[in-house]
Amino acid sequence: MRVALVSTPFVSVPPLRYGGTELVVAELAAALRRRGLDVVIYATGDSRPDGVEVRSYFPSAQWPPNADVDATHAAWSLRDIGRDPRGFDVVHLHSIAAVELARLCPYPAVATVHHDRDERFSRIYHANPQVKLVAISNSQARREVAPVTAVIHHGLSPDRFPFLPEQGYLLYLGRYSREKGPHLAIEVAVRAKVPLVMAGEPHELDFYREEVLPLIRKHGVLELGPVGGARKANLLARARALIFPVQWDEPFGLVMIESQLCGVPVLALGRGSVPEVVEDGVSGLVADDPSELVSGARVADKLFDRTRIRAHARERWSAERMASDYLQLYRQAAAERFAAADAGYAG
Repeated sequence: MRVALVSTPFVSVPPLRYGGTELVVAELAAALRRRGLDVVIYATGDSRPDGVEVRSYFPSAQWPPNADVDATHAAWSLRDIGRDPRGFDVVHLHSIAAVELARLCPYPAVATVHHDRDERFSRIYHANPQVKLVAISNSQARREVAPVTAVIHHGLSPDRFPFLPEQGYLLYLGRYSREKGPHLAIEVAVRAKVPLVMAGEPHELDFYREEVLPLIRKHGVLELGPVGGARKANLLARARALIFPVQWDEPFGLVMIESQLCGVPVLALGRGSVPEVVEDGVSGLVADDPSELVSGARVADKLFDRTRIRAHARERWSAERMASDYLQLYRQAAAERFAAADAGYAG
């Protein structure tokens, strides 16, 4: 089977630091390749996925996101896909613009929805019913008004995440925006009297400057800025627990499975995908209110079995499991194409 993965033009594959969609694309490509599939990634020219061919229009990541840039990348990618002399069995889209231009794709198309519900995007999905939509959580699928063909949770390579002795600190890892709750993470750590380490970058500058930064300075929080790669994995692995106090319906939350793959429990508010990703009392604590996370933070080192968390995560959240789920959908899409072709021929 030959598969084209159309990523975004905004971040390289895999990302150097921030970039959830692009990380998933890299992990999926590598896992499919290990299964013997021929994979081509359409991404930026600075992408370096392990052993997978990359084709690009833009030589480097085009940040910040821009709709016109996405449309240019999508149009070029789909045109190249259509002109490829070997052809593809399935085209897997990770770009909104690529879905909007899916009429240019001569092959069965699958699209993963990486974002929260947006009426503009739902209209695009409705206008392209030939594209099979994949949600990344049941919570996201319930909110999406366009028809969803399947729910496939993200997965990552377990070997990238070490298992290390914890060093007694709580960790907040993610962007500094109100919906992610960095201010609440500080409140929980202060009330629990447990050191807090924060790693991320501001996505809402006014919020960061006016509400988060004063708390960081007041309480002596260790703030590291954005981290990635091995540094990020080691930082996660040595934490007592990950604090994930989301204030919105998170579509998935990759950092939660990264934490579990290190054997580190997740202390989270039960919004969006959280109850699907965190098994309450086993791989972490799912709470209704930040105050409930305080007691969890105090006793996380005694309450949770890190070996059990890691073992369970390696089965449930691996890239191999994700690739297996997508491969099943690819085969279904390819089979339907052949069935339609046979029906047309018979007609």
